[in-house]
Amino acid sequence: MKPRPEPIGKRKIDVTRLLFKMRLEAAVHFLRDGRGTFDPVQVTAMIGAHQSHAVRLHAAGRIGEARRLSRRAIALSGLLAHGADSSRWVAEVELPEGYRGKILLVVLNGGGFAGTVCLRSGDGWHREILRNTQAELKDLGFIHARVEPLGGAFSRFEEDGAIVIWGTSDEYGCCDKEEAARMIARAYPGRPVRIEA
Repeated sequence: MKPRPEPIGKRKIDVTRLLFKMRLEAAVHFLRDGRGTFDPVQVTAMIGAHQSHAVRLHAAGRIGEARRLSRRAIALSGLLAHGADSSRWVAEVELPEGYRGKILLVVLNGGGFAGTVCLRSGDGWHREILRNTQAELKDLGFIHARVEPLGGAFSRFEEDGAIVIWGTSDEYGCCDKEEAARMIARAYPGRPVRIEA
C-alpha cells in the first residue's frame, strides 16, 4: 500500500529559491508558519557571492551597488543567525565611519515587520533617506513593508572618535535623540556618543 501524500497545506516548502531571488517577505511567511525550509549551505554560498561581488563593485567605485549587495548579504546572514525574525535581517543602523550629515529614524511595519526601528543616513534631504530606505526594503523583497519617518537630526564623527547628534529635520521634526544615541552606541561600541542642542 502506498503512503498517502501529505495535504498541500502541510507540505514543507523549500524557500531557498525565494531567498536566491531576494523575495524575503514570501520566505518569512512560509518560515513563520512552519511550512518553510531552506538549505543553509546554499544560503551561505549566496552570502559569500554577495559579499565578494560587493567588494569588487566598491573597488570599482560603484558604491551604491556595493551597498545594495552588502545589505543582501546582511539579510541572509540574519536569517542564518536568527531564523524567521525578519527584524534582525536588516541593519539597525547604517552610519558610515566618518559620516557628517543627516540621519533619520524610521519604523518598519507590515510585510514581516512589526515596529522595527532603524537609523539611516545619507543624501541631501531627509525625504531622500526615507525613499532610499523604502527602496532598500523593496530590493530585499519586502514589498508590503511600510517605512514611516520618526524624525530626523544630524550626526558627525569627531577627530577624538566621538559621535555627535544634533539638530532636527524640517520635514519630519526631531527624532528621539536619546534612542538614536543608544542605537549608534550599539553600532559603534566603545565610542562616546554625545547629543548637542
